[in-house]
Amino acid sequence: MNFLAHSLISLEIDAKTNQQTLYGNFAGDFYKGSIYNLDLADDLKGGVVLHRLIDNICDRPESLTAELLRDNFRLYKGIVSDIMIDHFLAKNFQSLFGKDLDIVQSKIFQQINQYRAIFPENFIPMLNWLEAHNALKNYADLDFLERVFLGMSSRVKKGEILRNAAGEIRQNYTRLEERAIQEFFTVKEKASREFCEAS
Repeated sequence: MNFLAHSLISLEIDAKTNQQTLYGNFAGDFYKGSIYNLDLADDLKGGVVLHRLIDNICDRPESLTAELLRDNFRLYKGIVSDIMIDHFLAKNFQSLFGKDLDIVQSKIFQQINQYRAIFPENFIPMLNWLEAHNALKNYADLDFLERVFLGMSSRVKKGEILRNAAGEIRQNYTRLEERAIQEFFTVKEKASREFCEAS
């Protein structure tokens, strides 16, 4: 899952448990190595733990979305699945969550920016780009998504295959939409349960 999906899981957990997982979960890809050696306050490390837990669940062989993308995207099926899930969550946000995505996006960025003093250096341009492009909301737009995939295709080895991702989503839209939403709620339930049991 990508930034929006990770954030939604954290917002729910933090509201229920009074923890502070959002920052570490949102920026989790930018923290490498052992959790114990991270230069983060203990109350923020939980977010990185949650991020890795979510990623592990998403990588399971029976993932509801990756299996539909495996043949066409091989090693990049996970990347396509992650961004696609954010697309369908953003597109259906009001009906799924009964909230305004503009307001939720602002809340997410506001909370993340509280920790700007400790941002990993390579996280700063990513967050700046996400904010400048209202990306969490604009993931709902397939044309925006296509530009995201095109940008990624030039930054990763043998990434040309990602240029076909938006077209694949358009071609199988209804089936992928159903699977993506189901996958999000499956992962959210499993990750929330396992994280809270371990906390």
